[in-house]
Amino acid sequence: MMQSRTWVAMVAVATAATVFATTPPAYAHHRTGTEPFLPYAQPATPPKRGCATVANPIAPTGSIPAVQVIYAWHDGDANNYEASVEQIARIVDRIDWMLDESTNYDQHINLSCRWADNGTYADYARALVVPEKIESGSNPFTSSGTVRADLHGAGFDDSNRYYLVFTDFESESDAIQCPTTGGMWCSAVVELWDSGVAGHELLHVFGAGHAWSAENGQAYFADNMYGWWDYWMLDQDFNTYYDPSETTASFYIDPAPSTTTANIARHPALTTPACCDVGFSNDLLTAQERTIEAATLTGFSFSGTGSSMALTTTRYYDGRKALQVNVNGTAQPFVSVTRRPPVTAGQTYKFFVRLRSDAASKNAQLQLGWYNSGGTLLSTSSSGSIGLLSTWEERSFQATAPASAASVRLRVTTPTGQGTFTYQLDSLLLNHCNPTCRPNV
Repeated sequence: MMQSRTWVAMVAVATAATVFATTPPAYAHHRTGTEPFLPYAQPATPPKRGCATVANPIAPTGSIPAVQVIYAWHDGDANNYEASVEQIARIVDRIDWMLDESTNYDQHINLSCRWADNGTYADYARALVVPEKIESGSNPFTSSGTVRADLHGAGFDDSNRYYLVFTDFESESDAIQCPTTGGMWCSAVVELWDSGVAGHELLHVFGAGHAWSAENGQAYFADNMYGWWDYWMLDQDFNTYYDPSETTASFYIDPAPSTTTANIARHPALTTPACCDVGFSNDLLTAQERTIEAATLTGFSFSGTGSSMALTTTRYYDGRKALQVNVNGTAQPFVSVTRRPPVTAGQTYKFFVRLRSDAASKNAQLQLGWYNSGGTLLSTSSSGSIGLLSTWEERSFQATAPASAASVRLRVTTPTGQGTFTYQLDSLLLNHCNPTCRPNV
């Protein structure tokens, strides 16, 4: 079972690119993995993505930036291209489907084909997937470096190509980051064939790091870049590498003190995002409202006599900044997102925030305040009491917008009578539950 494997992340540098490698133990049938199934099941037959046609995949002159899919084999394990090609094509189409379904923004992968298919899936698969013999390959193991050297020698080094290589022999599954320009080293090598592993490695090529969520940058929460065995969603927090709703925003992709930022939604091999699609993470907040990375408290408001709000780096969600509330007064303190995102009456919305506190036995509450088009408060929906812990925990509350609601105010509050203490908040999201609300991680 894939869940039982111990995979070791390895980071290295090659030609100014980062290598992400995972080396599993040998399997007799390593070419078939287990497809991820959360947050909802993938289609058994994914939609055919289609691709740009070039006559020569080695020299795709004048074509758009795209992913070239390669089936790699050597004499030791024989050439099983005909038996494998449609399986590979469906995995690639499933990766594209996962990308599209991760958010409510319609976005796809540009793929390269050798010819315009005749309409059948069999012909499309053979146009999409290029077979390549690895001349230096041998049993029992052929390294990904050997695979890349062979591809380079064969001419697969075009600057507007990003290579997704399925090895039909024992190898590593790894990737080299190429967030802007393709070429000879810009490839993901995949020895375990399923869309979780292949999609994970391809996203590394696009510039994504491993998603991380703890204050020390070590603990991981469910995400395609980590929980590949059962989750296929992308960065559900939109705070480390992927945000198709705001392509001008960039995010830290590694823990502090790294200053590397990216947003793979603007990768040249991906199509321009178009709102609004039905997807998993239908977030309605801006990058600053989610990640609190500005040097000021832009985007947030505070009320509460005797209490105060400030930026803090003493405790943090992403290694940099969070909001801290110093509760020290009689008036109940409220932290609000200043902007009120638009909503539709009768539809459901879910407010997420990560919270922590140094103080024991303190409680908070999440609120959704509904306003009409004239700016009049109609009603407020409030969560139950939420216990604050010393670790960052994702908390959430969902409610349905009442009749005439046109916008919503997001607030975090702590009820009176709890004395003096501090708490921190970070990683805010407002999920439009269309069709369903995403679960907590």
